[in-house]
Amino acid sequence: MQEANLWQCYGVGGWWAMPHRYPHLPAALLGLLEVGAWQGTSTELYRELEPYRVEPWPANPVALSLWLKHHAEAHGIQVEAHHTGERRVLRLARVANGLDSATIPPDNAAFWSFPTWLALLEALPRLEGSGEVTLAFDLEVSRISQTVPTGWLPQVVERWAAQYPQPREVRVYPGAVEVSTVWPLF
Repeated sequence: MQEANLWQCYGVGGWWAMPHRYPHLPAALLGLLEVGAWQGTSTELYRELEPYRVEPWPANPVALSLWLKHHAEAHGIQVEAHHTGERRVLRLARVANGLDSATIPPDNAAFWSFPTWLALLEALPRLEGSGEVTLAFDLEVSRISQTVPTGWLPQVVERWAAQYPQPREVRVYPGAVEVSTVWPLF
């Protein structure tokens, strides 16, 4: 089996690999997101993915939403959910390719999103140039940020990666931004 189609499970005797329940879903989602970020309800997403359907497939939009919640990040897909007051809206974007991906822009600033420190380190050569960037990362209960000259980014990333090895998400904003206003905790 391909590694991309495995997930780890703890059972008697320790950790072991099991096949993903929906092995064709990640490719379908990444194919949909090639043109850019996507936004809508889980029902709309389920309908939009229908042309990509290959069994086994989620039985309904709720099963799709649960899969996204638990497995999307491991496949380089960023998922944000919010309520509009009337419905739950999902926003999806590719993050596996770092700066080349279509990230989800917040309301008042553009940013690049990375699922891990390693993904950011691999994309650093594309961030060359003068000026400043604001580096921020999510620890689930708090967010830490620092504005640094672009040339200092590799050293700052390496230091933070050693100190905080498993962030939920790492973002790089061009210029100096107040992260609490563009990426508030909710």
